[in-house]
Amino acid sequence: NMAGMKTLVLTARDKQISRKRRHDAFGELLVRFEGAAFEWAFAVLADSHLAQDAVQEAFVMAYQKLEQLREPYAFPGWLKQIVVSQCHRLIRRKKIELHSIETTNHIPTPEPGPAAAVEEIELKQKVMTAIQALPEHEKVVTQLFYLNGYSQKEIAKLLELPLTTVKKRLQYARRDLKGILVSMFDVVVPAPLPVPVPVPSDPQRPANEIRYHWHDPLGF
Repeated sequence: NMAGMKTLVLTARDKQISRKRRHDAFGELLVRFEGAAFEWAFAVLADSHLAQDAVQEAFVMAYQKLEQLREPYAFPGWLKQIVVSQCHRLIRRKKIELHSIETTNHIPTPEPGPAAAVEEIELKQKVMTAIQALPEHEKVVTQLFYLNGYSQKEIAKLLELPLTTVKKRLQYARRDLKGILVSMFDVVVPAPLPVPVPVPSDPQRPANEIRYHWHDPLGF
């Protein structure tokens, strides 16, 4: 509850009490908010390992800056800002590392033809756009399950949710994704094929032989 959270915040930053009590209070705050913090980070980074790194760094910074929080009741929103800030810092750092690797150790690799490459990129973009359009709670479990390869049990443990909740969210996400993707792709219905129509056999042919001629279903 909010009153309990306020007490924990005030205790965690009270320099008049022992360090152990302060650490214990902040540890309780972490237990309460680690699931939400991971969801915030994963929504930005779409990578579970990076999200965990961002959350850990955010918690360290939150503890160091806890005295700057004027209103204890604002702790959830304040923590979210720190988590998101750490996510963007990680993104900038990863971009720098990636650029360094690409410029110093570039190894050419075979690439698909232009048409195939464009088609693959467009397909991936449409799928990712569809996932981003999902409700937040469905988006997180979908990315963890389909993009990061986590099992449903692992997701339940990671997000501190009942397994049944994870299964329901994935079920709803699949339903919603289907609708989103159908609306994004142009569906072409092929014209009907000619229908084989049996005709009487030639009297000179065996009685058990069946002959067919092609009949235009439109009557032309």
